[in-house]
Amino acid sequence: AGGFKDRELGKAIRIGLDALLAAQFSIGAFPQGWDGPISGGGEAIPANYPDYDWRTEGRIKEYWHEYTLNDNVAGTVATVLMEAERIYKDERYRDALVKLGGFLVLAQMPQPQRGWAQQYDAKMRPIWARAFEPPAVAGDETQEVIETLMVIGTHLRDARYLQPIPDALAFLKKSLLPDGRLARYYELETNKPLYMTRNGKQYSLTHDDSNLPDHYGWKTESRIAELEARYQAIMSRAPEPVPTSVTEAEALKIVGALDDRGRWLSTYDGGLIVGQPSWKPGFVHISSAVFSDNLTRLSRYLQNR
Repeated sequence: AGGFKDRELGKAIRIGLDALLAAQFSIGAFPQGWDGPISGGGEAIPANYPDYDWRTEGRIKEYWHEYTLNDNVAGTVATVLMEAERIYKDERYRDALVKLGGFLVLAQMPQPQRGWAQQYDAKMRPIWARAFEPPAVAGDETQEVIETLMVIGTHLRDARYLQPIPDALAFLKKSLLPDGRLARYYELETNKPLYMTRNGKQYSLTHDDSNLPDHYGWKTESRIAELEARYQAIMSRAPEPVPTSVTEAEALKIVGALDDRGRWLSTYDGGLIVGQPSWKPGFVHISSAVFSDNLTRLSRYLQNR
């Protein structure tokens, strides 16, 4: 049942969805990348602190094969699973969402740091990713997981996925930087903001934010007030905010911005783009963020017609 009128498109989507389901660990987590079906996984235990010197030990080169939350993996996958369930009426997608939510509950770090790390090993310990991504409690990923848990809890109508949120919000509030932002990393157990300095290709851990490499987002904007308001609305059974509608004029403007090859082109303004240090202001490129935003807005327009 369900699906798309375009058979080839539908076939491609189902292949992708089957691969996504096959990539889920038994504990409910997803890797950031995979090259085949995932088998097994670690025991379903709560997240815990490394029992070794994490500063010098425990580096896992291919971290993307472990339990990963970096780049909002869980939030994106949750959205896909909910849409797949809605379209195909297939319980496999709901079951996978239940497992993912269960993992996120388990992955919340213990007191005094009730947030989430970017990635975990099979023993549910925060691990290294790239050379400048240490095991830590992550400000940005914690906000993303809070949002994802609210989405999952609301969709499944199950309050157990909301239970970690008050402690997580309290953790974020006490972790705010003097300028009102959040550090990307907080040192395990001490909760001190954790940064890196760079000398050539060598990175060193530091608590000093005065000489940060400029290729990474070491600090992130706080969304605590927004997340707390949304949580309170859910708990009081208030209606969720309705997405802003898109007018016909706005939709036509979006379509009109396509070039003669059907692309939305963007011009680099000199801001932070990780991995593209050679780009100069004015460089014309295709932005996945612009593509996603435009498709979302066009879909909203069509949905409300």
